[in-house]
Order: sequence, then structure tokens, then C-alpha cells
Amino acid sequence: MFCKNRIKPTLLRDQKTEALLVFIRTTLEQFFAQMELKGPLFDIGKKEDSEYIYSSLKKLLENLQECVINSSYLRSLIANAQKNKSLMMVAKKEEPLMVYYDTIVRAIETKLTNGTPWIPELMVIALLSEWILEEEKSTILYPFLADLNYIELIDKYDMVKYNIDDDKKEVIMNMYKTSSYLIEKLKNAKYKVNIKRSKKKN
Repeated sequence: MFCKNRIKPTLLRDQKTEALLVFIRTTLEQFFAQMELKGPLFDIGKKEDSEYIYSSLKKLLENLQECVINSSYLRSLIANAQKNKSLMMVAKKEEPLMVYYDTIVRAIETKLTNGTPWIPELMVIALLSEWILEEEKSTILYPFLADLNYIELIDKYDMVKYNIDDDKKEVIMNMYKTSSYLIEKLKNAKYKVNIKRSKKKN
């Protein structure tokens, strides 16, 4: 839930990155937990390719767990804020993050309804690839994000498309489309500061 050395951005644009990383940390934790129980749900083909993808994402998760919270923290904060004044103050400080994270969750719920097949590990790669490379978001706060070879990771899935049936190809393509949709929603998400509340503090 928590992390040892949380990086807490102050700028709203960086809080969007944090919200994305909260989603990614949570997704990866669920993905690896599921892998331990059932094994990989999507066969990438070559064993060495699978090992490369999983080791890259495992290292990413370890880094995220050091400095990024997961969604359990936000859910707990929301559930308990009304009962505790100090938690209420914390929740108010987390409002931008909550707004941006909620934007991501609502977007993915729109695109991936219950029962829709998906590839969480590819979703993570596609989201970060688009956010870091295409949108050119800074990795200064999270330098480990620059360590991932996004192009090589995506190439692993692009190559496997030639050896799988049409249904699985469609799932891969849907991951790219969904990640683009999520990024667009996050880019356009707005957080409005409560001016009245700010004036009262002054």
C-alpha cells in the first residue's frame, strides 16, 4: 500500500505522471500475483522474450514500490477521511492525484468492460511508451523510467502478431487503442483548485 521513499510531485503536470504510475504499480502487482497462481495468461512465444519482458517489468515494479503509492492507499484514504480530521487534511492534499487517477480508472472501465480480454503487461508498456516517448513527459522525478527499452518491449508483441490467430491479434491491437485513449483522457483531465477554500486558509 505504502512506499518507503514516496516521491510527491508539487506540479499538477507531474501529479498526472504520478497518477499513471499509481495505476501501473497496482496493475503490475495484480499481474504478478496472478502469474504466481496461474502462470502467464498470454503466451508471447519465445521463452527468452517472455523472460525479458517479465524481468523488465519486475524491476519496474520494484522501483515503483519504493517511491509510488498504490491504489489501496487512495481507497483507504477516501474510506476513512470522513471519520478522521487529520486524514481529511491529507485527503485534501491528495485531491489532484485522486482526480487524475479516477480519470484513468473511468477511462479503462469504459474501454474494458467486465469479461473483455486484455494483456495487462502490454497495457503497462504501451501506456508508459506513449506517455514518456510520444508525449515527452519528463523522467527527472522517476529516472528509472528511462531505463526501460520501450521500443524493444513493444517489438516483442508486434512480432508475435504474425504467429497468432486473429482473436489474439485483436486483443493486442485493443491494448494499443485503449492505452492511447487513457493517455488522451489523462492529458485533458483538469483539476480545479478550490479558490474559496484557499482564501479561507489565507
